[in-house]
Amino acid sequence: MPDLIDRLQKSDEQAFADIFQAYWKKLFAAAYRRVNDEQLAQDITQEIFMQLWDKRESLNVTTANLEFYLLRSVKNKVINHFNSSQVKQHVLQKVMYRMEEMQDEVHDPKRYRELESFVASEVDRFPQTMKAIFLMRSDQLSIRQIAQNLNLAEQTVKNNITEALNRLRSSLNKKFMDEDLAVLFVAATLLIKH
Repeated sequence: MPDLIDRLQKSDEQAFADIFQAYWKKLFAAAYRRVNDEQLAQDITQEIFMQLWDKRESLNVTTANLEFYLLRSVKNKVINHFNSSQVKQHVLQKVMYRMEEMQDEVHDPKRYRELESFVASEVDRFPQTMKAIFLMRSDQLSIRQIAQNLNLAEQTVKNNITEALNRLRSSLNKKFMDEDLAVLFVAATLLIKH
């Protein structure tokens, strides 16, 4: 009997159906654990299967490592989701709301807007995984949840958050030397407040 992947690469629809039946629930569960949204988890799972079919002829995977490949695809889709402009916009709105709460601490509205814009642009320049971790944390996910969502060790998540805060602190210090750094850093750390 020909290998399942060989059959898939030859556009065998039954091979695709067999893969779909074998992995749908597992991929959906993995996506749901990461995003905690049933509709989004279904969308991610469907996208993975559509992508599998679309790329079937050039697929560089064996039947033995198909599950790993599919689960890695879930992880990548989740990271892409959290890095998407729509999600970033949602998180930035939360950041702006939190910063508005402390606007009394920043006396000059022009400086406040400058700070707001600066923090958003600094976060946008983080490496992809660090940015995803930082955005998830600012979306109130715990370190454990982030680690599970991204298949990372909790210590890796903590290290990324620490590095992100260090980068923000350093950037804020360089950009706003004349401001009270403590107030500015509080603004940045509000991004990851519990």
